[in-house]
Amino acid sequence: MPHNRRLLIATAFLSSSLCCLAQTDSATKAKQILRIEQSLADAIAPGDTSIWNKYLDPKCYTITEDGTGYFKKEFLATFGPLPKGFSGYIKVTHPVFSFIGNTAVIHYVADEYEQVFGQKLHTTYGIANTWVQNGGSWKMIGSQVFEIPQLPPAIKATTQILRSYTGSYQMNDNNTCTISLINDTLFLQKKTGSPVALFAETENVFFRQADTRGRKIFVKNDTGEMLMLERRNGNDLVWKRIK
Repeated sequence: MPHNRRLLIATAFLSSSLCCLAQTDSATKAKQILRIEQSLADAIAPGDTSIWNKYLDPKCYTITEDGTGYFKKEFLATFGPLPKGFSGYIKVTHPVFSFIGNTAVIHYVADEYEQVFGQKLHTTYGIANTWVQNGGSWKMIGSQVFEIPQLPPAIKATTQILRSYTGSYQMNDNNTCTISLINDTLFLQKKTGSPVALFAETENVFFRQADTRGRKIFVKNDTGEMLMLERRNGNDLVWKRIK
């Protein structure tokens, strides 16, 4: 076999071996972090801060689901056991890892199941944590948590109420839409777009299946004119019904 061919084969074998080693190393690190993450999740219901104190770096900064930021000491001070009548647990699911040197970023879904005086609740959170390995041990240096929005169950509104919201609405001269009633469902159509079904959360608050955060709210102003408020995160776009 020519010398240069043997060299190419040896180089390819070495590259393949190094790639396999890197993948094996990443898989090992991922398993380590997942075990730690689940142990941290298990410590939330009883309010056990010891495991959190062990793995949080002294400078770790955490942003909770309501947007509040805490350094380690302040964050641990928020811990406490679930109140009497409350119980629950959290599963770490759908993990995704990114490794750069001794740093790892994990994003996962915290799948929370809770019982409140016998009633069942189910909530999911998106969590992104940053870990640094130093001397063989892992420390969390940053965390961001957000609650994953979910749609509520729809209620049955009467035909009379639904019909009272139908008509043409205008935000300005260039933006109009139509609210129509087909069978027992309201539909919203903007300009040349396709009609979109609206489902009742209450008798005057509606949602779309494709939008977990937005709401359409029908109210009357001080002069009795019907308005449709497109609400997202506390902000409203106002549409006025026109004749």
